[in-house]
Amino acid sequence: MKKLLLTTFLFFGIFLTGYGQTNPYIQNKNVISWDEFTDISFNDITLGSIMDTKGDPAKVNALFGVTMKVEKSNDPNYYWISFHNSDISFSFDELVTSPAALSSLDVENNTVAVKIGNKIIHIGDSIDKLGNVKILTNTDGSKSILFLSEPADDQWVSVDFNQSTKIITKIYYTTI
Repeated sequence: MKKLLLTTFLFFGIFLTGYGQTNPYIQNKNVISWDEFTDISFNDITLGSIMDTKGDPAKVNALFGVTMKVEKSNDPNYYWISFHNSDISFSFDELVTSPAALSSLDVENNTVAVKIGNKIIHIGDSIDKLGNVKILTNTDGSKSILFLSEPADDQWVSVDFNQSTKIITKIYYTTI
């Protein structure tokens, strides 16, 4: 009986390891822990801190230390709020019955330092600054580098770059 259990565990261990290496969904993405994901920072302000504001303008302004421009929807069935300045823009979506959740974030210029793990990048830097990362080929043929946390794989930080020069052209957070 012990041999059967050991064989079964061994089989599933090999199967799952192989699946993770061949599954195209995970294969070309950089999966990090939730803590590492929420610690991704934009000029030293973490993604988790931005998420924690839940779109409250007073909390956003306190977090950034400046008054952010705010736009709100007029639709009574679907609420969104956007914040932006010359460095960063982001939006929160909220259905009438649920709390606001961060839905997008865009780095607007190369003055924003984005820290992923112990690597710091800017728009205009080479992707080589990220070290050994997995590169995803998008459906349109372009390439990008995605960072996501497996338990929350419906949200990610993307680093888009020019394929010829390897220069970072866009950095953003999105969720589906």
